Amino acid sequence: MKHFLSILFIFSLNLVSPLLAQDKSSVDMSALLENKIWKVQLPQDKQYAIEMEFRSAEWKQSFLYDKKQNPICYSYSLHEDTIKVFESGKDYIIQELTDSTLVLQYLPEILTIEVAPVRCTTDNSIQGQRQNEERLDSIWRKEDIWNKGVAKITGEPIKDLSTIEPPRWAIWNYDLEKYFVSRMKYPKKLLEKNVAGYSVVMFSLDTLGLPRGINILTSIHKDFDKEVIRLTQELPHCLPCRDKNGKRMECFYTVYVPFLPQHYKDRVKTDSVREEELKQCLVEWESGSYFQKGNPYAITNYINEHLRYNPKMLGNKNQIRGIYTIQIDSYGEVSEAKTMRSCRIPEWDNQVLQIIKSMPRWTPAINYWKGEYCNSVWTVPVLFKNDSPTTPINPHTDVSVIGYSTCDTPVLMRYDATLTAHTTEPYLEVGVPVCYLNEQGDTIVPYGKYRYCQTDTIKKLGFVYEHKPKDARIICINNAGKELFYVFKYDNGPDYIQEGLFRIMNEDGLVGFADSLGNVAIKPQFKFAYPFEHGKAKVTFSGENKVIPDSKGEKHYRNNSDWYYINKNGKIINK
Repeated sequence: MKHFLSILFIFSLNLVSPLLAQDKSSVDMSALLENKIWKVQLPQDKQYAIEMEFRSAEWKQSFLYDKKQNPICYSYSLHEDTIKVFESGKDYIIQELTDSTLVLQYLPEILTIEVAPVRCTTDNSIQGQRQNEERLDSIWRKEDIWNKGVAKITGEPIKDLSTIEPPRWAIWNYDLEKYFVSRMKYPKKLLEKNVAGYSVVMFSLDTLGLPRGINILTSIHKDFDKEVIRLTQELPHCLPCRDKNGKRMECFYTVYVPFLPQHYKDRVKTDSVREEELKQCLVEWESGSYFQKGNPYAITNYINEHLRYNPKMLGNKNQIRGIYTIQIDSYGEVSEAKTMRSCRIPEWDNQVLQIIKSMPRWTPAINYWKGEYCNSVWTVPVLFKNDSPTTPINPHTDVSVIGYSTCDTPVLMRYDATLTAHTTEPYLEVGVPVCYLNEQGDTIVPYGKYRYCQTDTIKKLGFVYEHKPKDARIICINNAGKELFYVFKYDNGPDYIQEGLFRIMNEDGLVGFADSLGNVAIKPQFKFAYPFEHGKAKVTFSGENKVIPDSKGEKHYRNNSDWYYINKNGKIINK
């Protein structure tokens, strides 16, 4: 009897000792065990396969044979290193558990001969994790019972969204899930353990488009919920929900927020690369407010259609002009209209201001860096003309928008600061006649001035080729058609911007640098210069280009031994 007990003790010790070496809590076990497809390792001669998954307190075992799948599900709970199955009352001890390996051992109630452990593996590669997260996300979305998006403040779903104006956010439009995914900070401990999950949040939106009464409807982990609540509280205001008459109304809004660790890591990496790229180029972080789908003449047409005045009040003057400001708030509504410069007839000034105040809603300006709508100011001059002494009460009036600002101070500037290439041919290509027109249709660059236009739309800078049959240089012009300098040719086109600068040339072929606004940063003085890299550029004051043998004259190298490095101020920093 003593001999039998000794054998039983040794058997038990051998069974449990690997487990005691694993210093893991049941929480750590759960993170490693659950929400994965575990493939049971079987002898090679077996014609079937077995897969297992532990998810939502359910142990799913699938027997795969002849392309058919027979699943069996059990309820289980995890107690430290032991899996307890409710239906059968059986216990399984976890002998080994890593990111990619699971070894289970059935614990019999009595001594049983040849109870072997079961070894399982899972694909823990980065691609495997992505695929598994997508699988889980698909399952969770199907299991989620809540209606997403906008609902009445009573909680009733809105079956026909065309009967209302749904809430709309600055850069996320109607898809608020993108906001949560793009702005979330993954809980650190859960990210380290690659724990995936989701939360469903519901909140009310008041008539200012701000979130109120935040509630978590579905909870997987409290740390996920905390992050969702934080993001909801920081949510910028939206364009609020409106009824069919355009009246603001309160509503509920529900969002499914996925937490997928590998996808999060991918996004963080992509965002860091994009952020570094944006440092090297010209970026417009704001989009201006606009009226009636962005038609540049919509403001003009609206004022002209509603303006009424008696031209006889002009007397012997041909025309007079008033300048007015339109303040658009972050909801797209005209918050204020002022006379910046009177037309000297108060009655007409007041009429223009009343017309402006009665304008329908605009689409407000957007600050893309902050992801929010913002205020803006437009400056509009109105020209009152005395077309003829018999003109009726609706004479011709010239209105042109000349200023825009996203601060509270009006800024006078030309609205026609964009040039567009036009040609009489079907396509823009070398040899076809090209001209540049501004937004009002005026010709800024006439046909035939340049041989080819590298840029079809010029907002700040454009690149064109000299009208020469051979060795045509590239010229940089601004949005007024002014020639600034020659541009260094690279890759059969203008030089690329690197670290905010690109190479330019003067009449003598010397090389310098300019920024993306067309400002000369380093005047041309070098025989040759490489692009900037890590804050410095390699340059030389001497030497010449030589053709690389067997390149048919297409590739060259510099025959020179005196090279220097310069900083972005053009100062030599070492040899």
